[in-house]
Amino acid sequence: MKMTRKIAIGILVIACSITTSFGQSIDEERMERDLKVAENILSTLASDNNRVRLFDNVESNFIPDYGVIFSIPSPSHIYSVGEARSVVRSSRSVGVNTYVISESSEDDEEEEVSGKAKKTEKQKKLDEVNKESSEKMKEQMVLFLADYADLIGQLQPSHRIVIQSRGRNDKLYIFNGRRISQSQSALSAQILKSDLMAYKQGKMNRDQLIDKISFTTNEEGSVSKDLELFSTIFSRLYESDLSNTYYMSGRSLGYTKLDGLGVTFNMRVYSSSSNDGLHVINATGETGLSREERDEKVEAMYPEFEKTFKENLLDYGRTIRSLKSDEMLIFKVKLTECIGCDMPEEIEVTVKGKTLQDYDKGSLSRDKAVEQVSVKKK
Repeated sequence: MKMTRKIAIGILVIACSITTSFGQSIDEERMERDLKVAENILSTLASDNNRVRLFDNVESNFIPDYGVIFSIPSPSHIYSVGEARSVVRSSRSVGVNTYVISESSEDDEEEEVSGKAKKTEKQKKLDEVNKESSEKMKEQMVLFLADYADLIGQLQPSHRIVIQSRGRNDKLYIFNGRRISQSQSALSAQILKSDLMAYKQGKMNRDQLIDKISFTTNEEGSVSKDLELFSTIFSRLYESDLSNTYYMSGRSLGYTKLDGLGVTFNMRVYSSSSNDGLHVINATGETGLSREERDEKVEAMYPEFEKTFKENLLDYGRTIRSLKSDEMLIFKVKLTECIGCDMPEEIEVTVKGKTLQDYDKGSLSRDKAVEQVSVKKK
């Protein structure tokens, strides 16, 4: 009888364990659907005549044990001073907002002579436009997080919902035909799923919920030198003269950093060039290839690209000293076009800071470290 009771208890424990396991598992198809709907909402919220637009290329990513991150492009701004009236024009395809600010130019020469001694009227107006554009983006983020983020199912109370602007685009000022560039900082906003749950349960009002949304700005002066150095190193590795597979078209690697998560780099790679319908594989120098021949060779390169990418991430990622052991180095890589090929269109490569640190100290072998680099294919 005792044995029967023990068996019954054992079965109950196993059943509870299975139930818990299933309760914590993620239905990836449902999550993907929820994220696509949320992406559309973010784009729709910004699809009016506001000065800040998010466009259609909103990206999302679910990270287990962290939450969901929405990545939106930082709009490129062009401010033109000296026109007769104020208008706003934006190009939806390239993400450029143009501001024409009405202002007399009679005292331009006097202001230029005074230099930085005093802030000109033009600069004051530009500061106002900058502030308005930042506040408009904040409003859009708040509206989404407060009213729509709860549509993403399966998130745990500890999960975060984050919206971050992508890249570090410049603002371009045109003073009566004179072009001046000024960098702009990235903005991010986040809220905990537990706060959304408390709001839905009536435990806090909407104003209290909004107060729970935290904003951070990556100011230019706070950029980590080790991240800039790593970006330069990795960009050089994937220039066409060094890469033996796919390559980048330029030396620019955009990235964003979030405390508690780590740093995310965005990268796009290519494999060939074409002329009069014939293709050249840059890595091998093969020329005169048809589209079919080109695609076959490009597909065959993918396994080597993935292998060397993981190795490069380990060898050079350990130079990032500002990455904490519980944070991650993430690469979102859009791959070269390959029609009908059995290879992903995009991969997300992730390695933990602890793995990089242990590998750097020699307490983790290269083979073991490579095993700890995960690749998610899309």
